[in-house]
Amino acid sequence: MLPSDRLGMTHRLPSPNNVKYSWNNSPLRYKWWAFIVIFIFSLLTAPVATTAQAKPTDQSVVAQNSATPLNVPLRGPLTEPVSMGQAMSETLMQSPRAASLRLQLGIAKSNLIRATEMPNPNLFMDNGYRAEFTYRYGFSVPIEPPWKMVLRIIAAKKQIKLVDLEIAKALWALRGDIRRAYTEVLVGQERYETFKELADLYQVLQATADKRWRAGDVARVDVYRAELAYTQAAISLDQASTELTRAKQSLNVLLGRRHELEINIPRLESMSFQLKAEKLSYLPDLETALPALDQLVSKAYDHRLEIKIVDQSIQSNQANLKLSYGNILPTPAIGVGSSVVNGPGLSPDATAMTKNNFHGFFFQTFVDLPVFNFQQGDISKYRSTIAQLRAERMTQRNIVEQDVVQAYQALIVQRRKIQTYQDKALSRSAEIARLVQKSYQVGETDITSALQAQQANVQIRNDYLDAIKAYELAYTDLEQSIGTTLY
Repeated sequence: MLPSDRLGMTHRLPSPNNVKYSWNNSPLRYKWWAFIVIFIFSLLTAPVATTAQAKPTDQSVVAQNSATPLNVPLRGPLTEPVSMGQAMSETLMQSPRAASLRLQLGIAKSNLIRATEMPNPNLFMDNGYRAEFTYRYGFSVPIEPPWKMVLRIIAAKKQIKLVDLEIAKALWALRGDIRRAYTEVLVGQERYETFKELADLYQVLQATADKRWRAGDVARVDVYRAELAYTQAAISLDQASTELTRAKQSLNVLLGRRHELEINIPRLESMSFQLKAEKLSYLPDLETALPALDQLVSKAYDHRLEIKIVDQSIQSNQANLKLSYGNILPTPAIGVGSSVVNGPGLSPDATAMTKNNFHGFFFQTFVDLPVFNFQQGDISKYRSTIAQLRAERMTQRNIVEQDVVQAYQALIVQRRKIQTYQDKALSRSAEIARLVQKSYQVGETDITSALQAQQANVQIRNDYLDAIKAYELAYTDLEQSIGTTLY
């Protein structure tokens, strides 16, 4: 029975049979039909969007369909020539790889928030029904010593700095990858232009051979040999084009762009292959001497991130060791609450003054005794780790010195090769090829000499490009080995 029935009230829910109206006769039905008709009419008469509104541009499609997991849209093509410094800056600032590396710092900073966490209080209840006639309820609060939180915060800050150094190391390695990829494109397009020029020269030589054959000055075999040389040059040109495309696509990927987009790299326009190249950012400055090797080794000891990471790891483990010592002392817990004790049933002759239940409060303390566990495992672990890291520091210094010495000597070798090519080989080879081809045109030499001279000239130019590439790679390795820029 409902409470309202007890009071004499009738409280009944209306049944569908008692409703005075029906849906078919309700005005609300016509309002819904009118709303549906207006909605359909608005859809049918909506204005058609223009092409610019309905169809996004190709660049927006690329940005939408190729968004990285970090929500960093890939950028469009590079219309202006990109220098090596611009490529490095764009990669370090906007590449998805760099963005992913920087986000690791947020993960490390979460340890600082974790270090401020404190133990939660406990709520408990003890019900001794029938057995003890005792009821207790209350809560306990762990009282953590303040030095534990301080030591955790110090250890977390040391770990954050360690992760920051590891991120810097990864970004520095990414800078080296960009420099190498940029060099591949730079040398690749110069090699392509070399083979293109060779193909044009062989085409001219083929026309000259055909003209002399028709005049009866040479045998037809000269025409065939010129055609064969042109075919070989065309094959080399096609291969150089494929290599250039591969290098550009690789650079685009590192820049965070679509691999098929076009990218413009400035050519070595001041390097004419006949004269000495002018000073450029990606060519050696032969007038400026390299720093001394001992100076570079000392510089590497100060800037190499591997050594800094080892030093910071030692500090981080020392902080964790102090934290382990601080955790030897336990965290006590204090509990307070209410206690009720009920006695057995009263006898029939009990008076009104007789009591069989008692109410009161209680206070309790829980303390773990560091008898079997006094952080001996963690203390031993961190002590051993610190000893190993100190030895690792000496190992890293040895590795750094070896890296600097090898990169330095490789750089000196390539500088000397480039200087020799610029001072002697390039101009002499180009002049010989020009004179021999001119001699063949006037009938003073045979086609064999002309073909050999052109092949030797192209070989010299390719060797020079190989020297530039090896120099740039050695320069990159030297900067990576010292941990900072060379100049």
